[in-house]
Amino acid sequence: MFIRTKKVKGYEYAYLVSNKLSRGKVKQKSRKYLGRVYRFDRKESDFFDIYTIVDVMGHIKEKKSSEIIKEIVEWELYNHGFKQKEGIWRKDECFVDTAKKKVYNKKNSKAALAFNEGYLCEYGIRRLINFRKKNDESDVYRLAKLFVETGLNVPKEVFVGLCSKEGLSRL
Repeated sequence: MFIRTKKVKGYEYAYLVSNKLSRGKVKQKSRKYLGRVYRFDRKESDFFDIYTIVDVMGHIKEKKSSEIIKEIVEWELYNHGFKQKEGIWRKDECFVDTAKKKVYNKKNSKAALAFNEGYLCEYGIRRLINFRKKNDESDVYRLAKLFVETGLNVPKEVFVGLCSKEGLSRL
């Protein structure tokens, strides 16, 4: 499955789509509506400065994987100009509640934030938080792919530490 966007009346919407072979032809089927797409410019900040991290491995060891992923999500939100207020990250008409893993707009409808090469949406955040290893060499690749699909840049040291924490096999 993959994410496909579609423009309707000047607005862009994201859908989870799968390919299906039918009568010798490949057909695409929408599996899930992910929300209206919003795009924001990115500024660069240092993950380690934002969280005042000196010892990366120590920081990773003392936190749950879900907390580290939440930090990565919040760092990306910060890099795209979102501000946190009362536990909710906000910019223009978009909101992200990292505690509830919810991405929505001012109408309380689903939203997909186009970040980097992917889309940050509820579906993607939940897949990252619920990632389970299969104990094979594809684990590291699958986790990296999830981060890219979700539009999250992850510092190399943090990704390596997260893989180590999860006991993922190395390539």
